[in-house]
Amino acid sequence: MTAGAEFRRGWRVVIGGAIGAAFSISALPFYTLGVFLKPVAATTGWSREAIQWGFAMQMLGVLSVTWAWGVAIDRRGARPVALLSMIGLGIALAALPLFATSLAGWYVGWVFVAIFGAGTGQVTWTRGISGWFNQARGTALGLALFGTGIAAVLAPPLMTAVIARSGWPMGYHLLGASVIVIGLPLVTWLFRDAPAALVTAAPLTGMTRGEALRDRRFWTMLIAFSAITFGVAGVIPSLVPLLTDRGLDAATAARYAALAGLSVMGGRVFAGILLDRFWAPAVAVGFLAIPAGACFLLVGGTLPNGPLIGLAAILVGLAAGAEFDLIAFMAGRYFGMKHYGFIYGVQIGGVLGATGLAPATFGHIHGVTGSYDQALLGAGVIFLTAPLLLLTLGRYPRHG
Repeated sequence: MTAGAEFRRGWRVVIGGAIGAAFSISALPFYTLGVFLKPVAATTGWSREAIQWGFAMQMLGVLSVTWAWGVAIDRRGARPVALLSMIGLGIALAALPLFATSLAGWYVGWVFVAIFGAGTGQVTWTRGISGWFNQARGTALGLALFGTGIAAVLAPPLMTAVIARSGWPMGYHLLGASVIVIGLPLVTWLFRDAPAALVTAAPLTGMTRGEALRDRRFWTMLIAFSAITFGVAGVIPSLVPLLTDRGLDAATAARYAALAGLSVMGGRVFAGILLDRFWAPAVAVGFLAIPAGACFLLVGGTLPNGPLIGLAAILVGLAAGAEFDLIAFMAGRYFGMKHYGFIYGVQIGGVLGATGLAPATFGHIHGVTGSYDQALLGAGVIFLTAPLLLLTLGRYPRHG
């Protein structure tokens, strides 16, 4: 079947996946963390590092349960997992301020977000879409994961306005409500697993779980993408507080964060198109090394001029946009689709663990040194070196 025919058959699923990704645990908590950071600190007296450890607890929680959600997807399908977990994510986010009576309670609240919301992660949407596409899989994945960029553009300025008007607890209440009131009905309408007839016509092939875990390429991908994610996940949530520390007002800083979100969307689609045409590790190096430039632009006691701040936001956004496309595509190509949910779930679990640790690490470095410079320099080195590991993966294997 041609790429065009695949899109005529599965375009609704792509739109449903994009909406689901926009209202997912991978998008809403992450892209709004920088907006909530200072308001939470101002009302609770907690340090930035302590607050960001809550997000780290979420990511560690996701790391511990993502594989189980992946097995459920392999057995039951992506759609039921998506719908159930969207309900859980919405309730958990809305209830998060209720846990903020103490730091321990704050961390428990984030763990609940992880446990109940992990089924809305990338593994769900990519597994559902991959069942519909083969020739155009990279493009379809890029368009679907485009949804996280929509969240990155809209959520920071919207939450900034809500927090300024009604306080940060209302921000989380509305964030959770949006998942259930807006996201869930649209995903219910549009998102479907591939029909049985299609699966029968093209039976799933690939490595077993044990074969994948014994494969050097599995661990190379896990190490490389986790390191890169650590850098991306440290820079993006730190962008708003970094800019406001150096004199920008919150609304202007949020607009730069939204610019990074626009770049995420561009990275999603552009990377997906390239993946259908070129060797994935080469595409990865091209996208994942460029945030080093953003890190070096932002180092120093004074901010660069506005266009350079915008360029830095765009560079890190491109990498954030391409990264999940690359993991999803390469997991399917190198290990097959037979146990994709488990394999991708473990890969993304490691990535999300890095995502959780990075903001707290950046916050700790800020607390010790008074700036983000050392963290930015370290991230820049990661971006220049870790993508090179992916060049060792070799050709795509043939499965089945």
